[in-house]
This record gives sequence, structure tokens and C-alpha cells, in this order.
Amino acid sequence: MEKHRIIDEKISEGYKFLDSGQTVSGCDTLLAAWEDIKVLMAEDNIRDLAALDEKYKWTEFILNYVQDLEEQLYNLALDEPQYFTKRIRYCEELLALCSNKEDLLIENIRRAIAESHFALGNKQECDRLFSNWLADDPTWGWGHIGWSDCYHFGTKNIAPDLVKAEQIIRSALEQNNLRDRADVIDRAIEIYTALGNNEQAAKLKEELKILTAPPKKTTNTPIKVTKIGRNEPCPCGSGKKYKKCCGK
Repeated sequence: MEKHRIIDEKISEGYKFLDSGQTVSGCDTLLAAWEDIKVLMAEDNIRDLAALDEKYKWTEFILNYVQDLEEQLYNLALDEPQYFTKRIRYCEELLALCSNKEDLLIENIRRAIAESHFALGNKQECDRLFSNWLADDPTWGWGHIGWSDCYHFGTKNIAPDLVKAEQIIRSALEQNNLRDRADVIDRAIEIYTALGNNEQAAKLKEELKILTAPPKKTTNTPIKVTKIGRNEPCPCGSGKKYKKCCGK
């Protein structure tokens, strides 16, 4: 049997474990498939995951599989903290194999790496990573949110630090052309409310109302809206699930 077929079967087996509630076996099987994928890519001189998706036919899109695995490792690590270390290693390897066109995937992986360090108690590494990434791209709204969330919600071993969370989110709001500004404002409102700063929360609520207000009608032509399931293929044509691409 061809190597990619063996890997494909292993990935399917991993999903079956997850579907039956066997999260440890599922993650371990999907991680084993990842080890095989790295070997296959090296042997076939495949430059990135997008190219791997194109070269072979898979039961599950590789770009969906790699993100599902990252999410499952997080869920498992909440009860089995050693999987945060595995998640960091996996995500670092994954980051190196991403196409430079996969902006959203790269951003999500970066967040996963930094947040995992924080969950393990390594606040300094978390801060260093987010600081460096946001220095290069200060308009990355979800980067600011991810960093702020670490301090906003804390972990089992680290108490929340709302002051630090507010500093991070305030810095985000000071950025011109901030991406996903509405999401940042929404998180900022939660933080200011928790801090008891109702005046600032009220100001941000007004800004959020303006940002999210529906556009004024310019014609009487009805607009047809098609609901897309989060696990359905994205209509943009990327081949990824809607929730992994254009879905929020």
C-alpha cells in the first residue's frame, strides 16, 4: 500500500477514537500520523502542507486535520498537562510547514504555541512570543486577544491578572487599522466590566454598536442569505472547513 494511504487510514483511525470519546488514543494516533507525514514530505520533497493536500487524495483535508489535532491537544492538555508540551512541539513543526499564504492558520498556530507556554507556567516565554509577533504585525487583533486572554482568564496554576490583560487590550485599541477590531472591543468590554470601569465599558459599547450596525439599505432588492454549516466546505473555494477559513 502507498505510504500516503497508510497515513490516511491512520488519520481516519484517530478520528474514530476521538468520536468514541477516547481522546488520548485519538491524539496519540493523530500525532503518529503526523510523524509519518513529516517523513513523506521529506522523501517526496514536498515544500508545505498545501502542496501535500494537492499531491495526494485524502479522506480528510490535511489542512483540516492539522488544525483539528491542535484543538484536540488543547482539550486533552486541560486534564493531561504534559500534552501542552506535545502541543508546543507539534505546532512549532506545523508552523515550519505552512504555506506563506496560510495567514489565518499561521496566526492560530502562533497563538496555540504562546498560550501553551502560559498554561505550563512559562509566562515569560508567552510574553516574549506575543511581543515579537505583535511588533512585526501590530494590527493582528486576535494576537492581542490571545495574549490578553492568558491574563484575563488565567490557568489552574496562574491567577487572573486583569491589570495586565487591560494593558494588552488597551495597546491593541490604540493601533490604527486594527484587524477584527469589533472582537477586540468585545473582549475589552468584558475586561473593563470586570475591573469595575463601567464608564470605559460604556464608551466601547457605543463604538461596538457603530461598528456592528447593519449597512443602510440602498435598494429595495431583497438580499438572499445562505447559512453555511461550520463543518461544510468554505464557499471561498479554499477547500477547508468554513469554521477554519472564513467562519468566525
